[in-house]
Amino acid sequence: MENAPKILALETTDAQGSVALCVGGEMLTSRRLETERRSAQTLAPTIRETLAEFGWAPGDVDAVAVAVGPGSFTGLRVGVATAKMFAWAVGAKIIGVDALEAIASEIERLPNGDAAGAVSVGIDAQRGDAAVRRFWVETAEKGAPLPLDDRYRVTSVKKWFAEEKGCEFVGNFDCVKNADFARFLDFEVFIEKAKSSAAKNVYFCGPSLDRWRNKGDENIETQFVDRAFWAPTAVGVARVAWRRFEAGDFDDVWSILPIYSRLAAAEERAQEKAAIRNAE
Repeated sequence: MENAPKILALETTDAQGSVALCVGGEMLTSRRLETERRSAQTLAPTIRETLAEFGWAPGDVDAVAVAVGPGSFTGLRVGVATAKMFAWAVGAKIIGVDALEAIASEIERLPNGDAAGAVSVGIDAQRGDAAVRRFWVETAEKGAPLPLDDRYRVTSVKKWFAEEKGCEFVGNFDCVKNADFARFLDFEVFIEKAKSSAAKNVYFCGPSLDRWRNKGDENIETQFVDRAFWAPTAVGVARVAWRRFEAGDFDDVWSILPIYSRLAAAEERAQEKAAIRNAE
């Protein structure tokens, strides 16, 4: 694998960020950032140490992958800014990864021994809300998770559970027609697979559950994906990025931006005031 593409992956949307190295689709290593200091202080040194450990010079990196959100303001800004500077400095490609897809990419098992199902992933959006998106996950074949929503939506955590708990699986199939169907015979076969899960609940996953899980209905315990797969990591970012790399799907280093789960409180107030002025 000497000439295999090398990917540096960064994840800073979660409370504890991480860095990973990927070679030709295989994970080489993953490191967590120190929790005692902010990611702005630890990310660059961790990148330097991780590259040095495996004898990589910065110029050896073919692509920098970074979780672009949805997520919190500070962590996202640090991760995206670092990725852009690194990619620009060494002439590497850059790939922005949906943090929710990165989480879905790491799910290795579902409740009840199910090999496939719909998983609703949520990241904390502050003020009792979560940024959520659903994916079709097949653990047996370890293929790419398929998005069942065009993009994430922000909703209250209580509403998130109320909308999905005990409901039949309903997917927005139109938005996945052009996705990776390599492990399905054809689109119609996928539809039948998805509909076969109609009697089952949508499974829940993601770091937003840390604040809510013990306050909810204990009768829905089996709807939760194993806690080990809730947090976004650089490994998940790297897995998504490798599929994008193979497809030649890259972002522009100058225009890639963080995707915040919501506007800052001050921005929301400014919008509300502007709306009132315009209505007068």
